[in-house]
This record gives sequence, structure tokens and C-alpha cells, in this order.
Amino acid sequence: MKMTLTIILLNMYYIGTAIGYIIKEILWLRVVIIFAGLCMITRGIIIDNYIIVFWISLFVVINIIQVIRILLEKRPVPISEDIRDLYENLFDKMSTREFILFWKMGDKRTLGPNKYLCHDNVPIDEIVLVIDGYVEVVKNDKHIATLGRGYFIAEMQYLLGVNPSADVMTRSEVKLVAWNHKKLQRLKETYPIIYNKFQLILSKDLTNKLQRYL
Repeated sequence: MKMTLTIILLNMYYIGTAIGYIIKEILWLRVVIIFAGLCMITRGIIIDNYIIVFWISLFVVINIIQVIRILLEKRPVPISEDIRDLYENLFDKMSTREFILFWKMGDKRTLGPNKYLCHDNVPIDEIVLVIDGYVEVVKNDKHIATLGRGYFIAEMQYLLGVNPSADVMTRSEVKLVAWNHKKLQRLKETYPIIYNKFQLILSKDLTNKLQRYL
């Protein structure tokens, strides 16, 4: 009976480990590995092999800590009311935690009227989001559009590698947030999932502008 139980536990450990190799979701992968580890710990206790018990217990504890960390990261993070609409209408592809992390990376500024945000065919090293006030898009001294809260500036350069195609000037006091290209590169290296979601957000914004103004 003891031999049969240890064989069953050993096979359950191997099966759990094999399943872990094919699970893509990291949370469930760690849960399965914990289950497999518990099977091996039980077997180690039965056969009085406490080297197995020690090392597998260590691996189980590490995975339990990681599961707790993942669950904490998945918890919603409260968003202040002054930017909630931006999250719901623009950044909804991100989790609330991802959005807050990304938002804090931005450089917040306030500009007076008649200040240029970018010039036609002149490169700019950041992406700007208008959060209050209005800016005017001008091409060859011709009014193209007036943009307000929730519109990006200079995203075409970042996405397509081309210089801005128009002048953009503030027409009132404007509050904005800007993400430097270098910061975005660090985001790509450190948090690739958030970076890819931001890329999708920019692409959607650019598509909407092209459909509206062209």
C-alpha cells in the first residue's frame, strides 16, 4: 500500500510538472507547480527522504510567494476622478495598475496660449497628450483641426518614424502630459505588455484622426 501511494504521488508530480510546461498563464502555471510540489513533499515524508522534502518545500514556498504577488498585482487600483474619463475612454486596454504606472511616467506641464507643441517637419522627442484646454493644428497657414482633452500630439512620428506633418499651437492655457521617447524605450524593455498596449492605443488614436480629418 505504501509503495503504491508513493508511485501515485511520484506520477502526479511528473504529470503536474509536464502540464506546467504547456500552460501559458503564469498564475495557473505556478498553481499547478505548487500542487505537483505538494505531491512530491508528501512522497518524501512517506519514504523518509527529507532532502526531497526540504528542496521541494523551498520551491513551493517560492511559488506561493509569486502567486500572492501576481494576485496583488491583479487587484484594481483606484483612479482619481480627474483622470478617470481618460482611462475609460482612452487607456481601457490597460489594467488600472498598468495605467497608473504608465501615467506616473509622464511629465506634466502647463502652457499658456500661442505656444508651439511641435512644428511642421521638425522632429520631436516625445508624445504629448492634451488633458485640458485646446490646441490648433495648422498646415501651410491653414486651419486643419482643433484638438482638446484626450488627443495625442506627435504620435505619428513615434509610430511611423516620420516628422510631424503640421504645426500644433496652444489656443488657450493647456495642461498636458508628455512621454519622452527614451522613457518609452525603457518601458518597452521593462514592461513590454504595457508598452504593447500603449502602441495599440496610439494606433487607434491615429486611425481615428485620419478618418476624421482626411
